[in-house]
Amino acid sequence: MILALYGAGAMGREFLEIAKEQGTWSDIVFIDDNAAEETVSGVKVYSFQAFLNRFTSDQVRFVISIGEPKYRLEAYEHMKQAGYTGGRLIHPEVYVAPDAEIGEGAALCFGSFVGSKARIGCNFYASVRASIGHDSVIGDHTRVGAGAFIGGHTTVGNNSFIGSGAMLKDRIHVGSGCVVALGAAVFQNVPDGATVVGNPARVTGEGTAQNVYGTVAPKAAAPAAKKVDRGTLAEKYWEVFSECFDGIDFNPITFRFHDEGWDSIAQMSLICGLEEAFGISIKGRETLKINSYKAGLQMVRKKLEEKK
Repeated sequence: MILALYGAGAMGREFLEIAKEQGTWSDIVFIDDNAAEETVSGVKVYSFQAFLNRFTSDQVRFVISIGEPKYRLEAYEHMKQAGYTGGRLIHPEVYVAPDAEIGEGAALCFGSFVGSKARIGCNFYASVRASIGHDSVIGDHTRVGAGAFIGGHTTVGNNSFIGSGAMLKDRIHVGSGCVVALGAAVFQNVPDGATVVGNPARVTGEGTAQNVYGTVAPKAAAPAAKKVDRGTLAEKYWEVFSECFDGIDFNPITFRFHDEGWDSIAQMSLICGLEEAFGISIKGRETLKINSYKAGLQMVRKKLEEKK
C-alpha cells in the first residue's frame, strides 16, 4: 500500500521519517499544490489533481501532514470527498493499549502513549511523548502537542489544539474548536471555541476559528508629529490633486459621482478629512459647490487665504 502525505512542509518531512521507521508502505508520495520543488527529501510531490489522475483509492492510504488545525480539517475533507481512505502513521516506539481505538488518518509520533480503552478520532495527531489517558475520548481532527498530558476519563472535542506541555486534569471536558496554550494546566471544563492559557488555565480568546500558528505583525511606531504650516500643506495638496480629478463631476441632485466607486460617503469622507487637515469648516450648502476635487481644493485654498 502507498502512503500519501498531504503537505510537503516541515511536518511532512517529519512524517516521512516516521513512515520509513514504520516500514509498512510500498511507496510514499507527497501531495502539495504549493510545493516549490518536484521532490522533497527524495520523495515525489504531486499536485492534488495530478495525484487524482495517478492513484486510485485502492492503491493509497493518506495522512494529513499539515500543522494548522483549520487546514488539516480542510485537507482531510478534501481527500475523503475524493473517495480516499485515511491510513495510520504510528512510530514503532509508541504504546497503544490493545483495547484502545485509533481513527483513520491518525499520526502518533515517537514516545507517545495511548491508554486502555481510550478512543481517538480520525485525523488525530499526537506529537513526541504526548500522553492520552485511559478511557479518554478525543474527537476528530484534534492535535496534541509534544509532552502534553490528557488525564483519564477526559474528553476533548473535534478540531481542538492541545499545546506542548499542557496538562488536562482527569474527568474534565474540553470542547470542540478549543486551543489549550503551551504549558497550560486545565482543571475545569473548557467551553467550545475557547482559548485557555496559564496555570490554572483561564479563557482568553477564540479557539481554532483563528489560525493557531498565525502571527500579527507588530504595529510600527507612530512617527513623531511634525508641525506643518497649513498654507504650505494646502499648496502641496493643490500641486498633487488640482489636475488629477478633472472630469469627475459631482451631481448634487443624486449626491453621487458619475464615475463608479465615488459616492456621497467618499465625498463626505474627503470633506471631513480636509476640515481636519486644514482646520476649516465646510458648511452644508458649500458641499454642493464641490462638484469636483479641484473645486473642493479651490474652496480650501480660499478659506485658508481668508484666515490669513
